[in-house]
Amino acid sequence: MLRQLGFGDLARLHSMNRSNHDAKSELTRLTQEMASGRKSSIAEAVKGDFAPITSIEMSLARNSAFRTASTEAASFASVMQHAYQTISAFGAESASNLLNASQAAQPELIGTAAKDTAARLQPVLAALNTEFGGRSVFAGEAVSGPAVADAATLMAGLTAATAVATDVASLMAAVDAWFDTGGGFESTVYLGSTTPLDPVDIGQEVSADLGFTAFDPELRATLKGIALAGLVGEGALAGDDAARAELLRNAGEILIEGESGLTRLQARLGTVEALIEEADTARAAETSALTVTRSGLLEVDPYETASRLQQVQLQLETIYAVTARMQSLSLVNYL
Repeated sequence: MLRQLGFGDLARLHSMNRSNHDAKSELTRLTQEMASGRKSSIAEAVKGDFAPITSIEMSLARNSAFRTASTEAASFASVMQHAYQTISAFGAESASNLLNASQAAQPELIGTAAKDTAARLQPVLAALNTEFGGRSVFAGEAVSGPAVADAATLMAGLTAATAVATDVASLMAAVDAWFDTGGGFESTVYLGSTTPLDPVDIGQEVSADLGFTAFDPELRATLKGIALAGLVGEGALAGDDAARAELLRNAGEILIEGESGLTRLQARLGTVEALIEEADTARAAETSALTVTRSGLLEVDPYETASRLQQVQLQLETIYAVTARMQSLSLVNYL
């Protein structure tokens, strides 16, 4: 049987219970800190000065946002490069075929080369309608829709614009005007915005300029060369083999010019990709340094914590021993 306690004993027991509660709370806190490796009270860890840790957390959050934007920008640029490579391959092969056919000046070869080249117009336009994440890549700010219309629309517009041409000079003038700014290509084929995408912030005062569109003159040159061959394939200046051969030669030369332009575009885009990589490297280094600094502010000293944990455990054992003597408690009932 438990012995009866007097008022003095009750006061002591109440004091012991309070000490027991405090010690258990301290034991729980220390155990959690040992497991997590971080102090449970940030206020205590920073000694009431939250400015450094707040600055670090804001910088880490900012870098996380920059990392997300940078990852998307890198993917966007990669999709663009792939489209450029596809278009460049079509243009280079077509230029060679057209120039060879124009030199041969044989009606059958001219017709075949023209039609073969014209067949590549739709794949090139499809490349310009590439999307990433549901956004049109080459449509400027108008990311919700395609950048360009289809090949049938382009050829119908160009054919109508050149219908009255009777020789190479007049036909070429009509083609040039149609592909120039303000011409039929802009009004009927290019469906995007002439305002390019805004640069993407990928770091502190660092941005990636992905403002490339299907209306860029370098791309229009490639489309012009292919479409000009398409006109020949549809019978432009029929009956004048010399004129048709000259048109093919012009188309091949325009495609070569377009190839040079595409190379410049790819180089510009490559510079942007390199900038993204550099920003990623710098940001990763800063994030690592900030994380180490934050850890220094919030991490516990494992040896100090382990020592304090042993002290609290010993304190609890002492409290139990005293309380047990007062109430003849069993350890199981006490806990």
